[in-house]
Amino acid sequence: MKLGIYPILALVLFVPVLSQAKSEPSIEQQILPLLNKQMLAANAHDTDAFLATYSHDVSLVFAVNGEVIRGFENLREQQLKWWNNGKSDVVYSEPAPPEFLRLGSETVLVTQQLASHRTLPDGKPSDGRFAITSIWQRLPAGWRVIYCHESWMR
Repeated sequence: MKLGIYPILALVLFVPVLSQAKSEPSIEQQILPLLNKQMLAANAHDTDAFLATYSHDVSLVFAVNGEVIRGFENLREQQLKWWNNGKSDVVYSEPAPPEFLRLGSETVLVTQQLASHRTLPDGKPSDGRFAITSIWQRLPAGWRVIYCHESWMR
């Protein structure tokens, strides 16, 4: 009869742990809504809403076509210029779903393929394709981009 208590004790101790592990959404399920918010903000040319998913820290790195921008405030300033203080007419689309690669329990690499359509200063339309590779880290504020690289084809 002494052995009979151990299986019961194991169930009492481990069943709550297993049910908690199953109830937490996957990393993809946690980050995908943030990517969707980014896309909505990008198409609204809302710099602050777009960058809400980025680490608001001086260690943030954003690389685009040979240029490296360091720090959140520097990226915010540049993004405002790129979107002409919210007056840009660029429209973004995502022709393929994002890809996720777990780098650790608190870090994930996300690769996105995107397309854009805009009007150039001379009035001509311009279509582009680009890829974004971003490293997301679970911080006290939630999942945030800590490093991002964009490469464009026009």
